[in-house]
Amino acid sequence: MVMSAETADAVFEDIVAAVTRGDGSQALRLAAAALDQGLDEPLVLLLTAEGLEEQGRAPEAFDLIRRAADIAPEEPDVWHRLGVALVRQGRLAGGLAAFKTALKLHPDFLAALIDAGIASFRVGGLTAAEGYFRRAAELAPGEAEPLAALAAIAARQQKPREARALAERALALRPNIVAAEFAIGRAELVEGLAEDTSARTTRLLARVDLTDDDRIGALDLRAEALDALNRTEEAFADYVARNAILRRTYARRIEREIGERRLDQARRLVGYFSKAPAEPWRTGAGQDEIGARTASGHAFLVGFPRSGTTLLEKVLAAHPGVVTLQEVDHLAQVGQHWLADRAALDDLANLTGPQADVARAAYWRGVSETIGRDLGGKTLLDKLPLHTLALPVIAKLFPRAKILFALRDPRDVVLSCFRRRFQINSAMFEFLTLEDAARYYDQVMALAHIYRSALSLPLLDVRHETMVADFEATVRSVLDFLGLAWNPAVSRFSENRGSDPRTPSDMQLARGLNADGVGQWRRYQMQIAPVLGILEPWVNQFGYPGQG
Repeated sequence: MVMSAETADAVFEDIVAAVTRGDGSQALRLAAAALDQGLDEPLVLLLTAEGLEEQGRAPEAFDLIRRAADIAPEEPDVWHRLGVALVRQGRLAGGLAAFKTALKLHPDFLAALIDAGIASFRVGGLTAAEGYFRRAAELAPGEAEPLAALAAIAARQQKPREARALAERALALRPNIVAAEFAIGRAELVEGLAEDTSARTTRLLARVDLTDDDRIGALDLRAEALDALNRTEEAFADYVARNAILRRTYARRIEREIGERRLDQARRLVGYFSKAPAEPWRTGAGQDEIGARTASGHAFLVGFPRSGTTLLEKVLAAHPGVVTLQEVDHLAQVGQHWLADRAALDDLANLTGPQADVARAAYWRGVSETIGRDLGGKTLLDKLPLHTLALPVIAKLFPRAKILFALRDPRDVVLSCFRRRFQINSAMFEFLTLEDAARYYDQVMALAHIYRSALSLPLLDVRHETMVADFEATVRSVLDFLGLAWNPAVSRFSENRGSDPRTPSDMQLARGLNADGVGQWRRYQMQIAPVLGILEPWVNQFGYPGQG
């Protein structure tokens, strides 16, 4: 039954009146009933979505918010709500884009400024986040949240005095605001006061008003402090507790969004390629003529997360002849479907030149949009560690590409993947338990081992420990492999602060080259003992010393 225009106007007025007088429950009931009767107004959709979210029906709520955005694309409130919904799903990039749209429509929209700042901070865009929060602080000087956020940014930027001052201003406005406590705790850690950080976070964790996000942050920060104090057993317990909350938070979304766990995908690919005939994989699907016209060289930097790929990327990015993509995944956008199942892999094995040209054109078009300038005379470095799984796609589409394969002690790699806090996606989800991290590493390395003999791509191993111990010799060998001459700028890679830190590695490398991460696994040997057997074959394969 569809209500008349007169009835619709009356019902809408009742809903607005309920919202105005603060009767939220009545507004939600009226909106849900109105939607059932066909009143498809943005306010009705948003209120009904709010009610569905309270019932735990997030996917249905999201569909209604998306409908509201389609109906009223000029309404900043709608885009803000869409951004909030996307962030709740862990889709930070999409959420940030929605907040930016809201701010284009209403530049001084306080809630959108704050949420855009939070999303930017979480994706590592500290400069953008600072801009959003500074504007929010100007608009609402009596609000604690923007000041606390600016304190957190200052702490991340290794500015402890500024972080403390901002955090104390926030706490004066709102005592016990958690973000300000985190900022002071991180400032203490930067200043070498790990005991103070540990005590502060322990007090925070005793509070009953913490959200899951707050508890994750407090456990993460305390674990860092305990690690700095060499209290590794306690630190490891905090990593376990933090990851358990993250796993509980993201498990349903990961299961809903992907049909296959990344660990299971790796196992399936191992099964396929261990039996596949070698001949179809030894040649590419025609030549990459677009790439040859676009860039003078093309290389992929792969391996496994926390294997030293970020260090090598930053070093090569300092070379005037290299341009890096900084983990923008254009390869998956054009080739992920070829890894979906046996039939798709068979199609990839028999890919023709014209078919490959379509994918190559889309890849280079995306690269050009990302880089924003001419690549003539430059070598493009496409770095994403888990492109290891997609090496057959690379071999077919880009037969002239060179592969840099980052190696590091498997025990350090897996421990670091488990300890570090990443943005959770389907791949990083595998790192939330130590066993899953170890088994995923095992299967990715098994797959890489098969690819080394099955594919004809030129490949150079780059060992992290060797690079730290003998930087110039290692980098010279990499540059020679890429066909580039030595340039002293690569030795000054840590001076290049042109972008915000995007990963845990970025923040560590702000200090320049150091050996702090080498052999860290020995400090946690007792805690990682359950997975050492899984990793031992790769420790031996790559020639790392045993556990003695």
